Amino acid sequence: MAVDERTIGDGLRRLAGRAEPVDGEMMAALVLRSAGRRRRTGWAVGVAGTAAALAFGAVAVTNLPDPADRTAAEVDPTFTGLTLPPTPPLATAPPIEGLPANTPEQFRQVRDCMPQGGPVHGMDGERRVPQHGVAEDFRLLAESRDKLGVTQLMGSRKGLVLCTPGVLDVSYPERPIFTYWGHEEPGSLAFDGPLTVDVHGTQMQSEVNPGTDGDPSFMVVAGRAAERVRRVEIAWASGQRMEASLTGGFFVARTRVTERIGSKGFRLPKVDVTAYDADGKVLDVRKGLENLYPGALDVDD
Repeated sequence: MAVDERTIGDGLRRLAGRAEPVDGEMMAALVLRSAGRRRRTGWAVGVAGTAAALAFGAVAVTNLPDPADRTAAEVDPTFTGLTLPPTPPLATAPPIEGLPANTPEQFRQVRDCMPQGGPVHGMDGERRVPQHGVAEDFRLLAESRDKLGVTQLMGSRKGLVLCTPGVLDVSYPERPIFTYWGHEEPGSLAFDGPLTVDVHGTQMQSEVNPGTDGDPSFMVVAGRAAERVRRVEIAWASGQRMEASLTGGFFVARTRVTERIGSKGFRLPKVDVTAYDADGKVLDVRKGLENLYPGALDVDD
């Protein structure tokens, strides 16, 4: 039997009427046991917290949710039955010199990419690396989408982070690993020539229930382009070719790995990157690039 909000409310009122100290955890257990345990964890936590308050004496129980008030249930399958205040809108991302402006939604994606508050250690997604900056230093620069998801290029004035978000109920996000622009500390947005390539590496969508072909892995190329560059073409030695997503002087491209070694590994082929102007004229070509993996040493490495 599902936990009914009115049943829980009535139970709490009865318990409050006792007006004597009792064990809060036991009180919560009594209420939940009488109504069933199939409601989401958030409800159980809320009941336990209220019961703990009752343990210190009589408490007037008010503003309990009306079971008929489920205004969000139609649009949010995770809705618990509580009417919650609307989430305050995100502030517009403050401008950062040299980086594209971000909308509130883009800025939200930047912060979602770095749930620890900034870039993390390459081997530990829970460990922040403070010297690489905080999420607020970064802006969404460009993104490459396909039918399986997206890889986003996030950047600060010091460096970049590749973000491959998880897909709900399908895959987990990649760790936001920091890379200095040009792979040299302290990192700088300035570069010579029409084109520079900062990353030729990989991203993985680690699936909740991977298929027989394993987790999808992607070859990713990212970098910067001068204002006169209007198109960037990527050609891997494996034969795959595509046009990069180019936005505001930053580009990123991804394609799924096709050549595997054994059951899990794969070979990352060399890559050629070509920049074109508005008339289709070649402005710059970088051939046979390799070993431009994302990442930067921290003080403990």
